[in-house]
Amino acid sequence: MKFYSYYTENLSHIYEDHKKCCDKLGLEVVYYKDKCYTDYDEVYSAHGNFMTYVLENEPDEVIGFLDIDCLPHHKKNIEKAYEWVKENQSFSGNAQVISHTIMRNHIYAGAPFLIIHKNAWEQLGSPSLSWFVQNGIQIDTAQILSLRSDEIGFTYQLLYPIGYDGPETYKFSGYGLLGKGSFYPSTWHYFRISDCLNETPEIWKRRINNIIF
Repeated sequence: MKFYSYYTENLSHIYEDHKKCCDKLGLEVVYYKDKCYTDYDEVYSAHGNFMTYVLENEPDEVIGFLDIDCLPHHKKNIEKAYEWVKENQSFSGNAQVISHTIMRNHIYAGAPFLIIHKNAWEQLGSPSLSWFVQNGIQIDTAQILSLRSDEIGFTYQLLYPIGYDGPETYKFSGYGLLGKGSFYPSTWHYFRISDCLNETPEIWKRRINNIIF
């Protein structure tokens, strides 16, 4: 069971915290440090392009991804998701939405914690996982997997949030709210990595300590 995580060099302090959590749980994570970008769209694209590159080039049949602001906290649940993907040759990910677009009600398996069987990716057309705009609608990183699956009735697994820290919140379709610092069965996702560029948020420090101590 191996995961891949992308970050830019101005987030090295966040990488160090992330690695501590993964080491504590005994997770194998391959980190890729990219240059800094001044244009948000460029780094947004680079993240998805990195995920696509891993799927195209790594030999393992099951590939896991962890965003650098998504902290693992429950190894047994991670292993359960991994085994489900392996057994069903599908994909599993944290359920999320893009709350600021017309797709706000479409729940999909998001990139922050995502495990993909290569057979599933190939069956869905081996798409790039980078974000794009289609008919004026923004499609998020890796969202294409869920969209194509819904079109053909391909079964996949969504891991729903169980709580959040806040106080900033986002509408989660008809299921209530997500928030800055959302808890999932296997992970905790900060959701706003730009907050971490110049300082380390207190809630981030607290959740790191919750996991490693």
